[in-house]
Amino acid sequence: MNGAEKIKERILEDARSLHDKIMQEANAQAENIIAEAEKEAFQRMTLLTEKAKEEAALIKQRYKAAESMEDRKNMLKVRQECIDETFEVALQKLSDMPVDKYKLFMESIILETVKNEDGVIVFNERDKKRLGEDFISGLNQKLKAKGLSAVLSLAKDSLDTSGGFILRYGEMEVNCTLEIILDMQRPNMETEVAKILFNE
Repeated sequence: MNGAEKIKERILEDARSLHDKIMQEANAQAENIIAEAEKEAFQRMTLLTEKAKEEAALIKQRYKAAESMEDRKNMLKVRQECIDETFEVALQKLSDMPVDKYKLFMESIILETVKNEDGVIVFNERDKKRLGEDFISGLNQKLKAKGLSAVLSLAKDSLDTSGGFILRYGEMEVNCTLEIILDMQRPNMETEVAKILFNE
């Protein structure tokens, strides 16, 4: 091996050695980069997982709150339906009272409502039949006994109600139908009805 070949061989060895060193450093650097990337990826994944858990918990909480609100709305709806039904039953019971009790009930309301002037009483068809002219005559006698000059008469037309009456004085009407009487009493009675229904 001559001098030129030796130099050439030496250069090649140095180049191989340098190449191996560079490769080792590059591999070490690559491993470090990969390790850092994995560490960062793991941290990010952990952070994302935590965020996802928090978000899931919030969604669950919101869902429960919405579900609870829906439950409350449904409960209030059912509660209101029960109260409505109670007043409907009360209306029906008032309307279906035995005739003698119903007469007394109507009489007391009319005598409280009547003015000292001639008026017309309008009943529904059912009350016209079960009360009728005799009832009106009895009322007029009671008005006279009270020292009133008012005379009541029975209207030819009829009401479309569960019961009660309308007192007409010319253009003016006093509505004492059972529906109106119950509607007027309802705000004062609803709390008491709820206490009875729901053991409050």
